[in-house]
Amino acid sequence: MGHTIFPAFCLILLLLFGNCAPSKSSYFGETDWQAVDMEGNAIFLGTTDKELLALNVYSPDCVPCWKEIPALNYLFSEIQTKYPNRALFLVVDPYQIVDIPRTASWTEAYEKGKTRMEKEVKERKINLPVLFMKPPFEVKEDFLVTGTPETLLFETKPLRLYYNFIGALSEESNIENLKKDPKVNFFRHEFGMNSL
Repeated sequence: MGHTIFPAFCLILLLLFGNCAPSKSSYFGETDWQAVDMEGNAIFLGTTDKELLALNVYSPDCVPCWKEIPALNYLFSEIQTKYPNRALFLVVDPYQIVDIPRTASWTEAYEKGKTRMEKEVKERKINLPVLFMKPPFEVKEDFLVTGTPETLLFETKPLRLYYNFIGALSEESNIENLKKDPKVNFFRHEFGMNSL
């Protein structure tokens, strides 16, 4: 008799609690995040076909951001060649990088930000694509991103933040050193590129 009660009990528990598990959801409204690339194309991060996204938040006035570029270029190259279901972007808050009031139009912020970032890409040899984030995204004290550099890792479908690296991933510029860098390898692990 005990053998028939146990499976029935398990079935009742499954029926009662099987659908109560929380589903994936966004915590910061990131499913609505939108951006525009350097060519003026609208990018809806919540509808990407990638499985994982990494957004590195950059500012032209941030020295650790400059020092991090070799690490980002190294990771971007590896992602491009070996992991087509992942993407790494350099993202900026255009209002923050050109120091115009938030009351200015987003189009004005984008145009001025684009001019500044075209110069940055060339002078700093940035290889990864740049996205200009639209509101409500911004770099400020009471938002998800409080400073730069910061790298946000997202699962998609729906877009949901699952890890946040604060500070530079690495300030190494030598490829051999980057391959051994613990924080770079931890990024690679968290982004599903290898095991530790």
